[in-house]
Amino acid sequence: REAHAVHPVAALQSEWSLFSRDVEKSALGAAVELGVTLVPYSPLGRGFLTGAFTDAGKDLGEGDFRKQQPRFTGDNARANAALLEPVREIAAAHGATAAQVALAWVQQRAGLHGLTVVPIPGTRKRSRLLENVAATGLTLTAEELALLEPIADRVAGDRYPDMSLTSEAREK
Repeated sequence: REAHAVHPVAALQSEWSLFSRDVEKSALGAAVELGVTLVPYSPLGRGFLTGAFTDAGKDLGEGDFRKQQPRFTGDNARANAALLEPVREIAAAHGATAAQVALAWVQQRAGLHGLTVVPIPGTRKRSRLLENVAATGLTLTAEELALLEPIADRVAGDRYPDMSLTSEAREK
């Protein structure tokens, strides 16, 4: 709000996904109030919400930064993989992918808040780009949104190895 008072802020970039919803507590209200567009990075939970990682982080490539993130390793990764079951079920019901469900959730959740969003999933392949764009045509039911609602509260492990690196920790 202070920055917006000096010069109007057009957009705020923050992590937001089914796995990371801290922005809802810290900045979402102000963004809505001030008409600021949210640009969610990692709307696919750093790739976890695609369902591609199944072996407690062992399927991450050499040098992959996620190997250092508690959510992607060991018991945390196994517990988090189980959280994807409702995402997969909803995807199957729509003939969609888990990634599309995760992106549709971001869009619809934003709409519930009256917030404009421009999600920026990390996309390396053309096929994934087309898949991500197709998510804009997916509408989740109220019942499906309710099934997805508790996922973030059940995620095992912190976002970063040292939580002092997060913006929320710096704000305290």
